[in-house]
Amino acid sequence: MYKVKLVIAGLFSVLAVVTLVSQRYVMACAAVQFLDYEEVAPDIFISPGIENVSKILEIILEARERVGVTFGPMMSSPRIILTARREEAARLGANSTATTHYIPLGACIVLAPKGQNVDVAAHELVHAEVGYRVGWLTHWLEIPVWFNEGVALIIDQRSSFLVDNINVNQATIETVKQLNTGREFFSGDNVHRNYLASRLAVEAIEHSNVYEKLALIRSGKSFDSVFEIL
Repeated sequence: MYKVKLVIAGLFSVLAVVTLVSQRYVMACAAVQFLDYEEVAPDIFISPGIENVSKILEIILEARERVGVTFGPMMSSPRIILTARREEAARLGANSTATTHYIPLGACIVLAPKGQNVDVAAHELVHAEVGYRVGWLTHWLEIPVWFNEGVALIIDQRSSFLVDNINVNQATIETVKQLNTGREFFSGDNVHRNYLASRLAVEAIEHSNVYEKLALIRSGKSFDSVFEIL
């Protein structure tokens, strides 16, 4: 048992070092308070070019409420950074919309100009909550990207992601359910298709017990055994 714990601890340490060393934008997120950003609320930072602070805070509050109504109250408190320009977001490892970075100390959400709305903020908050509920290491080892994206899209009300507007066949859904890593899911010309298929792939999930199932995964059960309905 001691050897098993030692191996797990070693793996955790290696993954932590790789995350921090190979992804400088993750380090920037962790040290954003030392950069040219203003903390307008606990762990919410904005760049100098953003003026409507009250609107930003309303968006984040509404996004958290949407997560709570759908899945239950959030326990995570991710760091949220809002940028005024796409170039700023890129320096933090985000595209023109948003991204969520996972680090041992907690999630860091970067909301670029196109992502500063309730839909995107709620989407990213779900990512942060999933990571928090299962734990950083288990998140990397057990949670497939297609599931993580699909669950986040449940509360994302952008038109193209609404179930009634998605036209993807079952064969495509099954193909996308094999895309377990970000490298697989986000590469190539079918990224938007992957998002759509992932949304349909989680349609059978009972929203009220998602947290309960994530807790089972955190306790040591496999993703496949917990979400066998998928």
